[in-house]
Amino acid sequence: MAYGPVFAGLLLLWPLLAVLGTLGFAPLLGLTGIAALILARPRMPPTLYAGFAIAFIGWAAISEVWSPATSRLVSGNLFEGTFAIGARSLIIVLTASFAMLTIAGAMRSQLGPRTRKWIYGVLAAQGALVFLSALVAGPVLQMLYGDNPQDVVNGVQNIGRNINLFTVVLPILAAALGARGDRAGLLGASGLVLLTVFAALMTDNHAAVFAVCGMIGAFLLIRLLPETGYRWLFGVIAGHIAAAPFMVSQFIRLMTGLDSLLPASFRSRFWSWEVVMNRIGEAPYTGHGLMATRTWRETYADYPAWAAQLPEFWQDFPVVPGHPHNMPLQIWAETGFVGAMLAAFAITVIGFRLPRPSQLRPEISFAIAGMAGAAFSIFNFSYSVWNEAFWSGLALAVAMLILLNRSSKAAE
Repeated sequence: MAYGPVFAGLLLLWPLLAVLGTLGFAPLLGLTGIAALILARPRMPPTLYAGFAIAFIGWAAISEVWSPATSRLVSGNLFEGTFAIGARSLIIVLTASFAMLTIAGAMRSQLGPRTRKWIYGVLAAQGALVFLSALVAGPVLQMLYGDNPQDVVNGVQNIGRNINLFTVVLPILAAALGARGDRAGLLGASGLVLLTVFAALMTDNHAAVFAVCGMIGAFLLIRLLPETGYRWLFGVIAGHIAAAPFMVSQFIRLMTGLDSLLPASFRSRFWSWEVVMNRIGEAPYTGHGLMATRTWRETYADYPAWAAQLPEFWQDFPVVPGHPHNMPLQIWAETGFVGAMLAAFAITVIGFRLPRPSQLRPEISFAIAGMAGAAFSIFNFSYSVWNEAFWSGLALAVAMLILLNRSSKAAE
């Protein structure tokens, strides 16, 4: 039981790490994982869904063997400050291990009434920083980075990552307010959601807007299906991963004719997806290997028909900018049919192993659904599937929900 307060204490770093661009969440997850191993002593063997997740991570790590992006395990010198882990598989395995330890530790711990408030306070502080950063982004970025456009881009990306992460934990706050059932609670939840959308639009972050839409859609699903909602929700997510090439191709087809109305960044994303889907057919079963999409460096100059629809300076940009910004497609491209099925099975089992929404307190049942809906939206528009900062933040958020649920049960 000592793990809960330690976890809550470490979460005090959450708002600071979020506003700095979320890159510090991987080390924070490492600390919570080590603390869980020492204090909570997670039980073995792992659950069925964890078994599928381990199998997926193992397969992804093995795929680095045939990947064109294979790197040395480590490089540099620790004492000279040049040490780095080159093998992406090692980073992925470590992140997954610490995530499982943190979540397993939360399942064996609980929080006191005062400590529970810390979690809501930490998330509220992050929300305040999100709104503040959206309002003062322009002058603050100019003050910090001057006229260097590359540095300014990095600053904008840090703000965007903070907003993206907040949309993932927004369901915890919104559900806690809305579950009160009174007018003040409902108005508070609605205002919080609207302010988040406003902050996203102020910073031109469309992925965060989609995440809020995913959260609301998941709320509605649980409201309509209080008994089977989780099975449908996680089943849809799993099915989308399993059929990602087909689903994405149909989405692009539906958007045909609206291309001219979309920003250049969105049009370029569709073209990136088309290139990746063509490459999936070259290695459909085992994939091209971990991080292979990073080596696909064709530029728009190689696709004149697309380049003609973009400003001139896009000519030298890679069509696939390091990764396709679509995790299901990247899973297919790099780990193939095998990896996609393992990931889909893991998510399906989660949906069936979770308690029915009606069996949970309203603030917990809606928060679980909303978090899944928001994360799934970001899953389709942002980040590499191997982005340890995103997954670390999500794992910590899941641990928060578990602790809030266990603590609320203990208080009844």
